[in-house]
Amino acid sequence: MPLLRLIMLALAYLLPLCVWADSIVMVAPRETALTRNFVEALSSRLPTDTFEVRLLSSTPAPDSASLLITLGQEALHWRLRQPIVTPTIATYVTLDGLQQLHDEVRPASVQILLASAKPERQIILAQLLIPRLDTIGLMFSEQQRWQTRFWQAAAIQRGVNLYSRGIPGQDQLPRVLTNVLNQSEVLIGLDDPALYNAENLKTLLLTSYARNRVLIGPSAPFIAAGSLSTTYSSPENMADSVIDMLQETWRPAAIRYPDRFSVLSNQQVARSLGLPPPDDAELMRRIHAQEQSR
Repeated sequence: MPLLRLIMLALAYLLPLCVWADSIVMVAPRETALTRNFVEALSSRLPTDTFEVRLLSSTPAPDSASLLITLGQEALHWRLRQPIVTPTIATYVTLDGLQQLHDEVRPASVQILLASAKPERQIILAQLLIPRLDTIGLMFSEQQRWQTRFWQAAAIQRGVNLYSRGIPGQDQLPRVLTNVLNQSEVLIGLDDPALYNAENLKTLLLTSYARNRVLIGPSAPFIAAGSLSTTYSSPENMADSVIDMLQETWRPAAIRYPDRFSVLSNQQVARSLGLPPPDDAELMRRIHAQEQSR
């Protein structure tokens, strides 16, 4: 690699990316509604002559790019297989998917921006919705047991108890769910597709609400399905978070949650549980204020 190129890459880790990133390429596995929304949001925040979108099925990203932005798990796997040192922000990676990367080397030139809900943020939301909250319930499949350490740390930070139980098999879900609900005041869903999926949704919701317990969904789609509330990052939030990263000093091999987020609640579920209708904008403001106060 030419000496000049090496010097430029070294400087990239020391300077805000917006100073030098004159050629940004986004790599996506395919075109979807999410891809289009994210591309539109991101391109509107960048000079139009610096941003290009490539699909994995088309020409690979050029070596001349100053910065790569990958979208999703598949695109991140592609980037990790490339013999390049181009700084890369890997967006829309889930905690569930992150576990699948444990055998792959993550170089200093790659930062990961998670799409999963931030545990501490979800706990703050639960505390705002349920005053004097004491104990949070958590369930996980054996594959996702490793995530519980993040939730335990967040619970300690927020001064609440965490009652967590693993589910060894799908046939054990009703029994474990009932036990967790009996020992806690709110159930928070984590990023665990083996457990929080369409097949189990009816059991999760009906059992929770039959015991007058709140379910904080693991993602925005669960709100329309019947969970009470959640924090999430919209394509606009994710784009703003990427821009924030471009204005900071590079953090080698960092794994981060988006700084920007939204709150989405189900007003009908709140009424059925006898709770005040959530004001999503106010909840977001108060969560943000508590995060900033730290």
